[in-house]
This record gives sequence, structure tokens and C-alpha cells, in this order.
Amino acid sequence: MSKKYLQQLASILEMLDNLDKDLNLVKYNETEKKIYYTIASKIHSSGKCNITDVIESSGFSRSTVYKAIRKFEDDRMVQLIKSNADRREIYLNLIAV
Repeated sequence: MSKKYLQQLASILEMLDNLDKDLNLVKYNETEKKIYYTIASKIHSSGKCNITDVIESSGFSRSTVYKAIRKFEDDRMVQLIKSNADRREIYLNLIAV
């Protein structure tokens, strides 16, 4: 590996670490971070995100996604909003920190 490649890699890892700090994601494990980023990506791309979207996009089990979302909700990182059209459907909203 070239020295330039290693410097670029170190720079990218530092940016990711700073992003985790800025978003208060430092205390979460990698799975939980991926779930958080999946929620953010879905909201960005389609304007909304429900739990099924997260399960399908992240590739994690329903149980794993629900546990992470509960943790985010307890930490006031995510808000759950029931759909007016279908009370069984729950949308996710990220709360700015």
C-alpha cells in the first residue's frame, strides 16, 4: 500500500469518527449506527421511513432493528409517529441533537 493511500484512509476514518461524535453516535455499536444511517438515508431519499423500510434496507432482523430503534427512542434520537392512514404503520423521524 502506498503512503498516499494510507493517509487518505486515515483521513476518511477521522471524518467518520468526527461524524459519529457530531451525531452523538459514539456510544452505539456498528449495527446500531448502520440502522441509524439507514433511517437517515431513507428519510433523505423518499421523505419518509417506516420500520419495514429499515429492516429491508439494512438487512438486519426485525428484532435487531426494533431493539436499536427503542434505544434511539429512549435516547431521544428518533421519534415514532403513527400513520394517520394505517394505525399499524409507524414512521420514524430523526430528532436533531
